[in-house]
Amino acid sequence: MADRPSSTGAIRLSRCRRIASVARKPTTKVAEAMGPRTLPERSPWTDSWSMASDQSEHTVLIVYASAAGSTAQIGEFMARRMREAGLHVRVEPVDRAPDPGCFEAVVLGSAIHNGGFLPGFADYIERYAKTLKQRPNWLFSVGMGPALRGPVGAFFKRLTPPVVTECRTSAGSKGYRGFAGVVVRPPELRNRLLIRLFGCPYGDLRDWAAITAWADEIVSWIDDALPATRLPATRDPADTTIGEGNPGPA
Repeated sequence: MADRPSSTGAIRLSRCRRIASVARKPTTKVAEAMGPRTLPERSPWTDSWSMASDQSEHTVLIVYASAAGSTAQIGEFMARRMREAGLHVRVEPVDRAPDPGCFEAVVLGSAIHNGGFLPGFADYIERYAKTLKQRPNWLFSVGMGPALRGPVGAFFKRLTPPVVTECRTSAGSKGYRGFAGVVVRPPELRNRLLIRLFGCPYGDLRDWAAITAWADEIVSWIDDALPATRLPATRDPADTTIGEGNPGPA
């Protein structure tokens, strides 16, 4: 006789099933009752629902750490792109500590300031490292690096910040991308001189075409590599222990 799952595992599984049940595409009768392109009221997935879910019903969590909003906008942009392809995507700031154990794939992103990720981002990855390694995940950063030019800037542009390597190893991320963000002219003369030395221009430097292409790559990998959706996401049909630690707010 198979061992019964632990109470903690059962609670976690029950919680994930509640989230996943909302994420599923409605049945034909329910869809007809709801009307065309209508979502259930007060659904936690209202902003996550894909109307192209006949292509895929895989669930994706995008977690971001943003200082001034540009990284958050990249996360939301990627989510919209993925929903258009049929995935159900949830976007959350890292300070809400969403549980990645309730999703089949995860995208992690943070701004980089002074060579480091924003507070809480690396802690989140460390907290859920085991859970993240059990499902495909991708990492991205937002900063000046990809926009650097000139002899000095070109040298530093080729370098990957150590914090990126550390977090990617900890999470077992399948891929990484660095994107330029929004660079505002700083009031301090010293910082302006440094930006000039590195050859970085001011303004919105985000490459939306590159962001779109990367989101499409992730979608293609998920659709090609993951089996037919089984919600909630588990490593094995008999595995009822999902994730680790206390679940954060959904």
